[in-house]
Formats: sequence, structure tokens, C-alpha cells
Amino acid sequence: MIYQLNLREVTYALSEALDYVGIDDIMHGKRVACIACEIAKKLGWRQSKLDKVMLMAMLHDCGVSSTGVHHAIVSQLDWEDAYVHCAIGASLLHDVPFYDGFAEIIAFHHTHWEAFEFQIDEEMKLYANLIYLSDRIDALRSQFGAHLSHEKETIRTIIQTHSPSMFAPKLCEAFVEISHRDSFWYYLDSFALPYYFKDWIDQGEIQAIHFDELKKIAMMFAGIVNAKISYDAQHTVRLASLARFIARLYNLSLRDQETVELCALLYDLGKLRVPDVLVTKTAPLSDEEHIRIRRQGFDAQIILGQIKGFEKIAKTVSLYHEAQNAKEKGIVDDETSKPLEVRILTFAHTIDALMPLQKSEMVETLEAVISEHQLDPIIVPYIATYLDSYHPYLASNSLHVKDFDA
Repeated sequence: MIYQLNLREVTYALSEALDYVGIDDIMHGKRVACIACEIAKKLGWRQSKLDKVMLMAMLHDCGVSSTGVHHAIVSQLDWEDAYVHCAIGASLLHDVPFYDGFAEIIAFHHTHWEAFEFQIDEEMKLYANLIYLSDRIDALRSQFGAHLSHEKETIRTIIQTHSPSMFAPKLCEAFVEISHRDSFWYYLDSFALPYYFKDWIDQGEIQAIHFDELKKIAMMFAGIVNAKISYDAQHTVRLASLARFIARLYNLSLRDQETVELCALLYDLGKLRVPDVLVTKTAPLSDEEHIRIRRQGFDAQIILGQIKGFEKIAKTVSLYHEAQNAKEKGIVDDETSKPLEVRILTFAHTIDALMPLQKSEMVETLEAVISEHQLDPIIVPYIATYLDSYHPYLASNSLHVKDFDA
């Protein structure tokens, strides 16, 4: 189906998940976008180029899922493995038609100015180096602060010292000039940044976006989350496929089927704000750690709720996480009171968790869960019937209706 969306708004909102990787040092991507855009304005770039800079800069660290890598980015001016997240990010962008034009630039956004090969297009070099310069300015702001005059002068001095080796001279000159304005630094404060972007987002064109195109954006962000879950990189995509399959069995409308699939792809966005060590921790969690884990549903809702047209997706994701948190606390909810989309997402998640089990163990576990009224038993026989046709991964288990008979 077709969705009427503001791509600027979609990118701004979803890029907030990338900013969450910083845990407590959030909004790095948006600060880089603000810095880059101000430098480009000083150079007299036309609006279409400024728009491209905004979008690219917000997405420039889409290859970063790890809190450890983010720490390296903001705590060091340069480091040996910087190219790794550039390559990952370029690969992710390349798979999305709306962002494909950014891929090559992002691949080079940690390349030193004098290290570019001569055959690289001059405009592309300038775009990439602008992102690099802006990125390093924010890293230095994180290290030294940018409140006092001597802190700002320290940043200017370091940047100038590394030009032209790391940074293009004309970009540095533009930065030095605009950095003497207090408002340049004020806008980098977390409370002010949303106001910097507000008019630009509001002026964005409402575009007719086909579901397949929207799904590719969602899959890109699902891939970023999956990269944080190194032990199961295909979890979210598998879950989305299964959830869509179940929604189809329920004869939901095409729009609602797509909603369920997008929910499954985007439900874990808040996990990017969870420290790496907690994602894979097997020992019991402390109260503080439980709070961090439980917050991820709230953070996902905040992100998705910013997109006009995503209201139902945001609400479904929020209710799903609330149900999971309640279950963890031992609170028993009435399953029938939950929206069908939430129950479908819960059911798909449970089946996905059972996939590593042998057939007999899977059936036994499903029966136990159903007996506790945590899942909708009506759908189980239908899933078993359609598995061979609609879900190849599960078909390998050779499940049949009789396996679920009482």
C-alpha cells in the first residue's frame, strides 16, 4: 500500500535510535548535522545540497550499534579501525533506495583529506570531508567542552593543526569563522537542537511511499539493532516475517498486515540505548539494570511517535513492551483485552524463541504457554497447517495440525 510520509521527519525520528547508542551522550548525529549544515551555509551551498547534508549527517553513524564503538568515536580524534563502521554504514544505506546516494560518501567519512585518491569525485570528497570535520568537532566538544572561550579555542586550534592533512582548508576556514558566534554552540545543546531542525522538517514534502520502500528503511534500522545482538543477527527479520504470516492468517486488512510487519521490524529500536554488556549478560540483573532494559519499549515509542502516520505502530510497540514488562514483574494480564496486533507480535516472538528447540520440545513448550493463557490458542492449528507453504524456516520442523491437538 501507499503511505503519505515526510521523509525528513521519518529520517529525523528514526536517526534518534542511532543517537541512543551514546547512552548518556545522545544526539551526536544531529549535532553533526547541525555543524555540517552551518559550515555548508557559510560556503554558500544551495538548499538542495544543504538538504542532502542534513540527511547524510544524521545517518552518518548508521554503522555503529555498539556503545564501545561510539565511545571510541567521541573520545578519540582518529583511530585505526574507524573505517569499519564506515563500510558497514555504507552497506546498510546502499540497500535503501532513498539513501543509496549517500552510501559512497558515508564509506569515506573518516578518510583524511590528503588521503583521498585522485580519481574520487571532488564534490563527493568535499561532502565526505564535511561530515568528517563536523564529526570530529563534536567529538572534541565532547572531550573538552564548548562552554568557555578557551574550550572553543582549543577545538579551533586542534582542527586547524590537522588541516590540510585531515580536513579541507576551505571547510576549516568556514568553521573557524562561524565558531565565533555564540549561537553556533548554543544550538548544539540537547534542548536547543530540536528547534534547529523544526522548520526544515515542517517544510519537508509529503511523499507517496510504497510499503516495499518503507520496509527497506525499517529493515535497515532492524539491521542496526541486530548488529548489537551478535548471537542472532537475523532475529528481527525472522520475527517480522512470522508476524506478517500470522496477521495474514487472521485475515487482517493489507494495511494492518503491513503495520504488524513494521512493528516487528522496529519494536526493538530502544535496545540501542541499552549498554552492550547488558544485552548479552547472562548473570542476574540488578534493579538498575532491569530499569535500563525495561525502558527500551518507552524509547522505541518516543522515536516512532514522532512520525505522522506511525501512531498505530508506536502504540502497538509500546503495548507489546508494557505486556512483556508486566509479565517479568509477575503481573497477570487478560490477554483478550490486548489489541490483536499486540497478541500477534507476542505469539510470533514466542514461536521465534522456540525455533532452536527440537520438534517435540517446541510442541511441549507451546502447549505449556497456551495452558497459561499467554497466547491465543485459536491461531495455533492454522499456523501448523500453513507452515509448509508460508514459512520455510519453520517448515524444516515438519509440524502438522495433529501436533497441536489437545
